[in-house]
Amino acid sequence: MKKPTARAKLLDAAFDEVYTYGYASTSIDAILKRAGVPKGSLYHYFGSKKALVLTMVQERLFPKMEAFFRFEKHVGCTVYESFRNTFAAMSKNRPLIAHGCPLYRLMVELSPVDEEFDSLLNSKYHQMHANIAALLKQGISEGEFDSALDADSFATFMLSSVWGILSLSPSLSSPKNFLAQSRFLLDELDRHRIK
Repeated sequence: MKKPTARAKLLDAAFDEVYTYGYASTSIDAILKRAGVPKGSLYHYFGSKKALVLTMVQERLFPKMEAFFRFEKHVGCTVYESFRNTFAAMSKNRPLIAHGCPLYRLMVELSPVDEEFDSLLNSKYHQMHANIAALLKQGISEGEFDSALDADSFATFMLSSVWGILSLSPSLSSPKNFLAQSRFLLDELDRHRIK
């Protein structure tokens, strides 16, 4: 197995630090200490903290979001069952439950103050929204859901609700609580199932 490069170590450390402490509270020194690389490496590969974090968002955060939020039809499952399975998998992701959605956290912190972060983070939100809406539309076209289901509005509702559930304080967050709260989303979706 290849040893991680200094660049990879910096990206991994930046993800961990920013996810845990936020962008503003994460210092370059904390990233360097966690990565175990000299300061020159950061400036060689990225040039600045902002450039490091923008790259981290694309190379570490976005792939993790795709793993956390796998809104796709699972083999041998209905669309409804696929959503249920996705929520069950999310409830088992300890960092996600303990610290919340990393994309949402960065959006709240950086979108209002930095156009470059806003544009980049919004692009992933729109992609996630489109994936959920497409899955719901697939359920409508396959006759699983009635045509009264507004897939785009429900996708917004679902994503906002999941992020809200994940944004509870650590003392209120648990896999059990996440599943209980996500059950309301599934119940709402169930109202549109053709039985």
